[in-house]
Amino acid sequence: MTMTALRSVTIIVNPTAGRGRRRTDHATRLAGALRRAGVAVQVVHTRDRGHATALARAAVRHGGCSHIVATGGDGTVAEVARGLAGSDVVLAVLPVGTANVLARELDLPFDEDLLARSIIAGATTTVWPGVLHTAQGMSLFVQMAGVGFDAHVVHTVSPRLKQAVGRGAYVVSVLRALWRYRYPVLRVEVDGAVHEASSAIISKGALYAGRHVLAPASVQGEKAFSVVLFGKAGPWATLRYGLALLRGTLPRQKDVTILRATTVAIAAPAGLPVQSDGDAHGHTAIRAHISDQPIRIAICPRVR
Repeated sequence: MTMTALRSVTIIVNPTAGRGRRRTDHATRLAGALRRAGVAVQVVHTRDRGHATALARAAVRHGGCSHIVATGGDGTVAEVARGLAGSDVVLAVLPVGTANVLARELDLPFDEDLLARSIIAGATTTVWPGVLHTAQGMSLFVQMAGVGFDAHVVHTVSPRLKQAVGRGAYVVSVLRALWRYRYPVLRVEVDGAVHEASSAIISKGALYAGRHVLAPASVQGEKAFSVVLFGKAGPWATLRYGLALLRGTLPRQKDVTILRATTVAIAAPAGLPVQSDGDAHGHTAIRAHISDQPIRIAICPRVR
């Protein structure tokens, strides 16, 4: 844990994703708590996908900003992280998204007053994000990237249904995909060794889809991935994997392999959907490696 001197805070809000009004209300309460403590605060709203990255870059260029708050889910957090990467600005997270995996991973505060106190206290932790290369370009991911069934679900989930029912939209997308997805065999290169799998998740942390344990040995503060390879294909195997995830037994499944790695490549088959931090992010082929630019994240100070 390190400490950061507080200057000003920029709060970035995505009002169109998830339950937008709820996000805006949370951001307003956080801004109020910081201002009552004498902190200069700027609140800005995104217009479309990728705008959070542009807003974060602008805040960094402007100078004087010590913290940028990502108000939303894991996708919004990833966009803001891309904008402040390489700077000394601290990423703070106001987790009001669908799964909030990173916030649960790092035990970040969900309460606005507690988050304000954490920002003011200046305590931070360091994480090493992944860098994802696709035909659509290069970007950072903070928690995970995936190819296979989970990426197909992310690509096909209804944004309108996601706004209305949150996680329930993914359940609908999973049920629709079980017998429609073709389950191609992936050729996954992990630190130079080639493996075959029906799906692959490249994880920076231990958790997935909320509080569920995917890769128990994964630590955000380490310069490594956990690569989770699913060996069996088809709807029944996918259902079994899903139930095992819910029960906390997925890492113990005999046909699930978890490998530690710093580089991953999936070249074939080409054209498969890719997800990054829960958002659709292009198609295969992909390459992933650990970024050489760490990100500091605001955390609750330890009580001694």
